[in-house]
Amino acid sequence: MEVHHHSHTSRKKWTHYLWEFLMLFLAVFSGFLAENWREHIVEHQRANIYASSLYKELKKDTVQLNHLITWTLDNSKRFDTLCMLASERPKGVTNGKLYYYSGFTGSSVFFSSRNSTLEQLKSSGNLRIMNTEIALKLSDYDKSIKDLETDYTFFKTEYETITGLRLKIFDGITSVNLFTGRDKRRDSVFQLDPPLLNDDPKLMKEFIGWVKSEANWWRSNVRDNLNPLKEQATELISLLQKEYHLE
Repeated sequence: MEVHHHSHTSRKKWTHYLWEFLMLFLAVFSGFLAENWREHIVEHQRANIYASSLYKELKKDTVQLNHLITWTLDNSKRFDTLCMLASERPKGVTNGKLYYYSGFTGSSVFFSSRNSTLEQLKSSGNLRIMNTEIALKLSDYDKSIKDLETDYTFFKTEYETITGLRLKIFDGITSVNLFTGRDKRRDSVFQLDPPLLNDDPKLMKEFIGWVKSEANWWRSNVRDNLNPLKEQATELISLLQKEYHLE
């Protein structure tokens, strides 16, 4: 009788399984690192594109802010002149002068940020891929813009009141005719004495009170909003230049 013996496969040592596990782990981990690195490269490239766009838009903002600050302060001085002329009515003050300076109270220029890239960063959640310090300062800049827009909302209500009072005192057609080409015709306009629609001192006093308020508001707007915004934009431009090597 033949006796058959079962063949026994040699059992693998535990170190073999450990080695297989390590190889599998390294393969998965390497893939994970490669994917993370690829994502990092893509985000870095995207951040550079955003930075370049932000840089250009902030440069435009600073140009606009510089012009607006100058315009605002100049206009505030004209409001002061109107208040002095209308309140004191010194000798030789013609209605032409009042018409000339009152026309400036109908002018208003508001800051409008070129912030489409910042809005895109916020809506897409990509603000996180920017340099941390820059991202925080961009958020501060955005908040300052929103605060300014809120101030503008309140001012526009006052502006409508001032315009309403002005049109009760000064004839609209005469104002337009005298205000056209005003810089070249200033001296000749000063010599004119067109009639007012209403020369009630109380109405003029109310109008001038609002003009004084408007002048103070414009100056405080420069101090509290426009100058700080310009400083923030200038700082961001410098940080973007340094971090993303922009010129």
